[in-house]
Amino acid sequence: MNMPKALSTWFMLLFFLFAGLAAFGLFAAPGWLTGVFALGAAVTLFMGK
Repeated sequence: MNMPKALSTWFMLLFFLFAGLAAFGLFAAPGWLTGVFALGAAVTLFMGK
Protein backbone atom coordinates (compact mmCIF):
# COMPACT_ATOMS: atom_id res chain seq x y z
CA MET A 1 0.00 0.00 0.00
CA ASN A 2 1.34 3.41 -0.93
CA MET A 3 1.32 6.12 1.70
CA PRO A 4 -0.92 9.09 0.89
CA LYS A 5 0.91 12.27 -0.02
CA ALA A 6 -1.87 14.83 0.40
CA LEU A 7 -2.47 16.30 3.83
CA SER A 8 -6.23 16.24 3.26
CA THR A 9 -6.08 12.47 2.80
CA TRP A 10 -4.37 12.08 6.17
CA PHE A 11 -7.02 14.22 7.86
CA MET A 12 -9.78 12.19 6.22
CA LEU A 13 -8.20 8.87 7.25
CA LEU A 14 -7.82 10.01 10.85
CA PHE A 15 -11.39 11.31 10.94
CA PHE A 16 -12.87 8.03 9.73
CA LEU A 17 -10.57 6.00 11.98
CA PHE A 18 -11.56 7.86 15.14
CA ALA A 19 -15.24 8.15 14.19
CA GLY A 20 -15.44 4.45 13.31
CA LEU A 21 -13.73 3.33 16.50
CA ALA A 22 -15.97 5.60 18.57
CA ALA A 23 -19.08 4.20 16.86
CA PHE A 24 -18.15 0.68 17.94
CA GLY A 25 -17.27 1.85 21.45
CA LEU A 26 -13.61 0.93 21.08
CA PHE A 27 -12.36 4.48 21.46
CA ALA A 28 -13.92 7.41 23.27
CA ALA A 29 -12.95 10.24 20.92
CA PRO A 30 -13.90 13.68 22.17
CA GLY A 31 -16.21 15.53 19.82
CA TRP A 32 -13.77 18.35 19.21
CA LEU A 33 -11.08 15.92 18.01
CA THR A 34 -13.20 14.50 15.20
CA GLY A 35 -14.33 18.03 14.41
CA VAL A 36 -10.72 19.17 14.00
CA PHE A 37 -10.00 16.27 11.65
CA ALA A 38 -13.13 16.99 9.59
CA LEU A 39 -12.34 20.70 9.39
CA GLY A 40 -8.71 19.98 8.52
CA ALA A 41 -9.78 17.65 5.73
CA ALA A 42 -12.21 20.18 4.31
CA VAL A 43 -9.79 23.12 4.43
CA THR A 44 -6.82 21.26 3.00
CA LEU A 45 -8.94 19.62 0.32
CA PHE A 46 -10.21 22.98 -0.92
CA MET A 47 -6.71 24.51 -0.72
CA GLY A 48 -5.44 21.91 -3.16
CA LYS A 49 -2.68 20.23 -1.14
